[in-house]
Amino acid sequence: MRLLNVFIAVAAFLPVSFAALPTQAEGFASGTTGGKGGQVICPKNNQELINYLKDNTAYIIYLEQTFGFKGSEGSATKTSCAPWGTGAYCQLSINTNQWCTNYNPGA
Repeated sequence: MRLLNVFIAVAAFLPVSFAALPTQAEGFASGTTGGKGGQVICPKNNQELINYLKDNTAYIIYLEQTFGFKGSEGSATKTSCAPWGTGAYCQLSINTNQWCTNYNPGA
């Protein structure tokens, strides 16, 4: 009986909890629709993914693999920092306009 009371109490608050969830993306994604009404596509390589992302058509992009872009944009020899750590999968940041110095002095 006690378990039933707990379940009823939790169920009573669920609609209130879901009502507090955001209904619209914020910031960088504020203008996106999430592919609403678009065709579901599964890009097979980096170039297909890039083409779909550049297209103005609404798509629901389903990723079945990891897409690695490391080394795909050329290379640069610059001073950099490691704001996210130095692990094998951590990305370095180029110190353009003193970004590392001004925003991540400890990196």
